[in-house]
Amino acid sequence: MLKKISTYCTLLILILHPLLTRAQEPNILYTLGNTPQSTLLNPSRITDQAKITIQLPLLSGFGFSLNNSFPMSSFIGIHDTTLTLDFNKLQSKIGFNSHFTQQINLPLLGLQLRLGKNMFTASVTEKQLFRLSFDRNLVQLINEGNEAFINQPFTTHFDLNFFHYREYSLGYGRRIDKRWSVGARVKLLTGFSTVDVRKMNIGLTTGQNFEYLTLSAQGEYNMSLPFNVEENDGEQTPFDVVGYFTNTSNPGMAIDLGASFRIMPELEVSASVIDLGFIRWKDNVTNISHEGSFLWQGLDLNSFISTPQPIDGEDVPNPNPINELADSISKLIDLQYASNPFTTGLPTKILLSGEYTFHPVISVSLVDRLLIYDRQITNSFTLSGNLKLGQIWALSAGYSVIGRSFNNLSLGTSLKLGPFQLWAATNNILALSIQETSNFNLLFGFNLMFGNNHNQSL
Repeated sequence: MLKKISTYCTLLILILHPLLTRAQEPNILYTLGNTPQSTLLNPSRITDQAKITIQLPLLSGFGFSLNNSFPMSSFIGIHDTTLTLDFNKLQSKIGFNSHFTQQINLPLLGLQLRLGKNMFTASVTEKQLFRLSFDRNLVQLINEGNEAFINQPFTTHFDLNFFHYREYSLGYGRRIDKRWSVGARVKLLTGFSTVDVRKMNIGLTTGQNFEYLTLSAQGEYNMSLPFNVEENDGEQTPFDVVGYFTNTSNPGMAIDLGASFRIMPELEVSASVIDLGFIRWKDNVTNISHEGSFLWQGLDLNSFISTPQPIDGEDVPNPNPINELADSISKLIDLQYASNPFTTGLPTKILLSGEYTFHPVISVSLVDRLLIYDRQITNSFTLSGNLKLGQIWALSAGYSVIGRSFNNLSLGTSLKLGPFQLWAATNNILALSIQETSNFNLLFGFNLMFGNNHNQSL
């Protein structure tokens, strides 16, 4: 099974690696002028005036996004060309719950059409997410061993989520009057693969003098993969690339909602909910569960050096403590298999923003984003200044707080020359020093933009 998963992941990475495009959009994109991609964060708020925008495959945005709840320097150090891992420092730096997230969004095709006060959008997007989370107890156990938990119960959890799906979206936005604008997108989804760790809890109790150790484990895992994970022998089935990317057996649905309200001519507030939805996994589904515990009270050395005396003339089997320990551990992780369809939710974003315009070319904005996924909430906050020179050039620069990370300088810009537009955005320009940052995000792309809808803009 492990060999099949490794082969599948390697092939998927090789396929997607050249397509690492338009990763998770940074907050700075929300108010970046002249950039159609800002609608990804609020379907009611348009910052450009083009009548027609075409986003070409592979050209409308290139990027990659990583997010970690602690900087790599709190764990990894390099001294005299030697790589070192410092678990003491990591244990003191991380919060109780920590995570690592990687995301890829690949726009295959996009179109935006504006007719007077109405806006219509359509797009096809490939999406992939990997998220790993754990708590401080697990790091402490690795760093200090079970001595830190003598005579007290120890529990820890480990969570992992991976999924890959395609999104087909249709959107509509309208300026109702001079103060209100609204927008929405409906998304039909088709899932390709997922690994969802629903539960993985480990418990440990150690006696005062290490005279006993009780270990328990409980896990529930749902998978939908292009192979059967129960098979562990026989000839490997080749990974069918065409069949994988054309699979439509795992349907889903999501919506985006947005609204903007101009309190006064200079001040606009807006809010949006992005990716509120689910995927129902039905194809090649595997549910794995296990639950058990065992009490270990050491090894009896006499069993290695003595032979049991016969009873009533019959030989007595000689117990093997090593085999008995192995049997106890195997019962602890005795895997039970099922094939029941299951549902996974999408990472949902809630964004709130306010923008104050001092002059037609200068404004300041605040953007707050909540990311809600798998019963965890991550918050990011951006304060930025925005410059917009007509429909030619725009620049946004600001400061962001992302989770527990406070050293993030955000930057975005766009330049339009005739129908050709180039744009770029990052949530942390300081990420060039990767060891000292916990956020890395860089997006840049190319749009074709035609016409001018300035007199009736949304």
